[in-house]
Amino acid sequence: MGSRGWAALLRGMLLLGAGAAFAMAWSSGLYASALVAALAGLWGIATGIVAARKPQLVPVAAPSPAPDPAHRERRLTALLDLSPAPIVTLDGEGRLTAINRAARRLFGASDLIADPPALLVEAIGDPSGRAATVAIGGRSFALTTSDFALAGTQSRLAALIDIDAELKVAEAATLRDLVQVLSHEIVNALTPIASLSRTAADMLDEAVPALPALRDAVGTVARRAEGLQRFGEAYRSLARLPAPRLAPIDLREVATDLARLFATRWPSLPLTFDGEAPVRLHGDADQLSAALWALLQNAAEAVGGAGEGRVGLSLGRDARAAWWRVWDNGPGIAPGERGAVFRPFFTTKLQGSGVGLALARQILLGHGGDLVLVESVSGACFEATLPIVPQG
Repeated sequence: MGSRGWAALLRGMLLLGAGAAFAMAWSSGLYASALVAALAGLWGIATGIVAARKPQLVPVAAPSPAPDPAHRERRLTALLDLSPAPIVTLDGEGRLTAINRAARRLFGASDLIADPPALLVEAIGDPSGRAATVAIGGRSFALTTSDFALAGTQSRLAALIDIDAELKVAEAATLRDLVQVLSHEIVNALTPIASLSRTAADMLDEAVPALPALRDAVGTVARRAEGLQRFGEAYRSLARLPAPRLAPIDLREVATDLARLFATRWPSLPLTFDGEAPVRLHGDADQLSAALWALLQNAAEAVGGAGEGRVGLSLGRDARAAWWRVWDNGPGIAPGERGAVFRPFFTTKLQGSGVGLALARQILLGHGGDLVLVESVSGACFEATLPIVPQG
């Protein structure tokens, strides 16, 4: 293979690795890593364009000796061995070959993989070339492929990205953020409790304790302790959410019951309910009721529960998914806070726990759906989606 062929293969490897890294980083929420991967891919494309357009110079002196092919091959092998992702090739006869150190270590083969996983070979050979996920040795890998020709033979190059490793990085970052939130909330609650407890103890040492002041101090300590207890209970409810018990339900019936409860809880606050057609799906009725009620309660509190406030609830479905929307005409959510509304314990309310929206979204995710904040002309609007399981 000439120098241009080796350069093309190297650029293909770069684009393959950059594409896989971008997909994994973006799906795991590591947007900075995704940006770096995208920039690396753009650099590879740009160098390919420059190389394609670069004019060939006609040598006027005696040509230098041709580079040693063995040297080029060793250099390429060294570069491939630097990749932490296992890289393999599949030829036209269905033979799978490990071409870097990570792949040889994963499959225990020095070159040709004698007994490759059938699902892996099938996924790499998929004519569509779409991304896939395969399990190898108890680990999950995201698979990306790219076609190339080597020595006149068409082959397919595949990189396997360890999903479990990427998820562990994301989980560690999430755990670190959660610990910071918990420590901040607990310290904020304990600081006044410790101070007032010390004040009350000093008052008891006085010859004639000032009973009204002592009563106020002890009462404040009790209220702060109760608040800390409520915070702990809220965290436990969020952390111990059980797996949903799926059963056929009509989402319209669930919403109708909550609409009646809403009218009883906030009799002076109009609720616009749009959901006359049945919305049948498989889900946990109790959990979905809790998620929908959390959104309705959040909307009612956002508009103050009365006055000129309005809250709306609408249901719908198509062939693949069902959805509901809850909106209000309150002050809305500031642009700088939109990315934090689903963060556990984040709240802009004086008496809020910051658990309702986080718990509602966790319930939707547990059902294979999602809960998002959507754009609205005024106030706030949340949309929940749920997959539809075909009825037998």
